[in-house]
Amino acid sequence: MKLTAGAALVSLALTGCATAPAPGPGDIADPYEGFNRRMFAFNNGVDKYAVAPAANVYKAVTPDFARDRVSDFLGNLRAPVTFANDVLQVEPSRAGTTFARFGINTTVGLLGLWDAAEHMGLRGHREDFGQTLAVWGIDSGPYLVMPLLGPTTPRDLFGRGVDMAIDPVNYVQFDNDKDSDVAIRVGLGVVGGLNARVQFDDQIETLNSQPEPYIALRRIYSSSRQAEIANGRVDEATAYDDLPDFDEFEE
Repeated sequence: MKLTAGAALVSLALTGCATAPAPGPGDIADPYEGFNRRMFAFNNGVDKYAVAPAANVYKAVTPDFARDRVSDFLGNLRAPVTFANDVLQVEPSRAGTTFARFGINTTVGLLGLWDAAEHMGLRGHREDFGQTLAVWGIDSGPYLVMPLLGPTTPRDLFGRGVDMAIDPVNYVQFDNDKDSDVAIRVGLGVVGGLNARVQFDDQIETLNSQPEPYIALRRIYSSSRQAEIANGRVDEATAYDDLPDFDEFEE
């Protein structure tokens, strides 16, 4: 199962910073640009001195095969949250697909280590409560860049909290010990983040090489979220085809 655009955006948030003109008419509202740029620079520093070096070590000790298994496993753990949001969005067909995928991958796919459902023609998707709120007609609010979390909006930030609250993984007892359970959940999050950072290393490097990575990421976030809300798909291989013409910033 491929990592989604959401995961890509978390990784892309950890990129360089530059000064830019006001956003164009197609951009998401950014009234807190000064704060956002400072957070963007902070995230870039965290990536440069902590995340990227750790991801390089992780890549060196884990072959592609192992990282693919991690992606499939973590994707399967996410299925209950996706299913809940499919239902809340009144998408019975997509909810049925998510339910079937979870059952197949948890059993035939050995607890999700293999995306067996994909080979059976059941393609995966992700839904989150931020998307659900958008389907319900709730406005996104202004663009925000949060420390470590990266690009978001008030609607998506609130949705992230709801998703965490309904995620069964946060309530499962792995070892009948509270401290051990917390450590396992944190470990899953760290491994997932490193896995995403490795997979999107080329995209991060490409974005960071642009004269205006801040503007580019803001536009990518806005367009990607709109595609996700519309149940469209973002092709990571062509995600940069729609980058703005940076020549205009050099005048």
